[in-house]
Amino acid sequence: MRSGGFVGSVGSVGSERRKGPRTSFDGWVEVHVDGVRRLASGRDLSPGGIGLDLGAEPLDGATPVTCEFALPGISLPLELEGAIAWSDGSRAGIRFDGVDPGLAELLENHVAGRL
Repeated sequence: MRSGGFVGSVGSVGSERRKGPRTSFDGWVEVHVDGVRRLASGRDLSPGGIGLDLGAEPLDGATPVTCEFALPGISLPLELEGAIAWSDGSRAGIRFDGVDPGLAELLENHVAGRL
């Protein structure tokens, strides 16, 4: 697993605030913010959110976000809505909101290495 990710408040890095398990996630993530699509690189994944390398301009604070990405071995991309939990310019953490229970179970199984 990688360190870094969902820490501090938007725009700063503070003490660790993540809850639950996570795993490294090395894949492309299409991020939809304010009607604009951006491509980011995944850093880590938990059932509650995803860490991203943006490689460009930062994401704005409380803006709603949709992330689309595929899990290894799963042919259909997942589309999850959320909010920006933190951002430090080149990296950001997205907290998923209102995840369907079946999709939450899929994420939990992936993070636990059961897929």
